[in-house]
Amino acid sequence: MLPRHVTIADLLLAIDAAARGFAILPRHVPNPELPDGTLNRLSDNPNDVQRGYALTVRELEVLRLLAEGASNKVIARRLGISFHTAKFHVASIAAKLDATGRTDAVAQAVRLGLILL
Repeated sequence: MLPRHVTIADLLLAIDAAARGFAILPRHVPNPELPDGTLNRLSDNPNDVQRGYALTVRELEVLRLLAEGASNKVIARRLGISFHTAKFHVASIAAKLDATGRTDAVAQAVRLGLILL
């Protein structure tokens, strides 16, 4: 269920998520129970994408660049952010995906259907 005023970017993400079998729920649903019995708290942050691991839109952009083999320096340049911010995003992605490093994060993301190679 999406509101009428949804942005094109959010609509495309919702379509992609639904195609992968994820449920699209309104943000105001407190602690929804997912089909596998786990609970996932929806964020109030409009940049959050509920794809099982709550990666933000920016983290998904960084993840796609990681999959291309980009270094933190290249990620920073391509996204117009600082090197330290890029490094923070990579660490955040690895933590959310329970990965041991950037390569493992990409492998986990592929297994979860978050990115395609």
